[in-house]
Amino acid sequence: MTPRFICFDLDGTLYLDSCVYLRMIDHFFHDTPYRDWIFPVQEQMKQVLSGQSSLRCGQFVPKQKAEHPKTPEDLFDIPGTAALLLPDPSPWLDRTLYSYISDGWTLGMYLARRIGWEGEDFWKRFRLVRNDLIDPSWGPVPNPALPVLLKELKKQGIHVVLCSNAQETNCIELLNYLGFDDSCFEELCFDADKPHTFPQRIAQWGRQFNLSPKEMLFIGDQGYFDLYAGKTCGASTLLVSPWNAADAELWDHMVQTPKEMEAYLRELCLK
Repeated sequence: MTPRFICFDLDGTLYLDSCVYLRMIDHFFHDTPYRDWIFPVQEQMKQVLSGQSSLRCGQFVPKQKAEHPKTPEDLFDIPGTAALLLPDPSPWLDRTLYSYISDGWTLGMYLARRIGWEGEDFWKRFRLVRNDLIDPSWGPVPNPALPVLLKELKKQGIHVVLCSNAQETNCIELLNYLGFDDSCFEELCFDADKPHTFPQRIAQWGRQFNLSPKEMLFIGDQGYFDLYAGKTCGASTLLVSPWNAADAELWDHMVQTPKEMEAYLRELCLK
């Protein structure tokens, strides 16, 4: 079924990051007692993302600072639960108690907090990582075909919106860097607080565009944040991720890269 409405995430969905998430460890570890752990932590992150560790993407982990870690491995010694596969995942959905690991960014942020970063000090460092995204030395290579695709979808009468949890200022700079302009989207949502605001947004979009959830498609790289609320409302879902996710079976379709997403959408909507 061709969707009448598509909601895109931004980070990890409209571009593929292969190195900035590792830079996060540089930014957070370099002037701490754990600076000598930077490389082994980065290597262990690759193991997690590729599914070669008990800790995996698609799992919820308790928000716990590491107590006197002796080795880099101690930072990863934390129980992970693929809670979305359980009959009742609600205990793990309390964001004051658990974090959802879905990609290199959420894993890097979690590790930073494991060594004690918090509050505004955490966000100051995190903004340095965001700045790397628009630095040609580190940032993703823009794909000019994607902005063209979004405009073609709109010409077909498909409503196209962007909904991101990132801050607006950085998102606008990043969208410009990637080649997306105002004509690519009907609506831009930043600081979206996904997934907690999604039920209200889905109802609003349904009224605004006169459609039902089954006519909607949600696309993102983080299952819980980008897709879960849409799925529970009856919408279709597409996970865009190169990582090995423990909850991948939940989503209707999965591709590994934005280029594969482009091919999928062309076949689904423009054939």
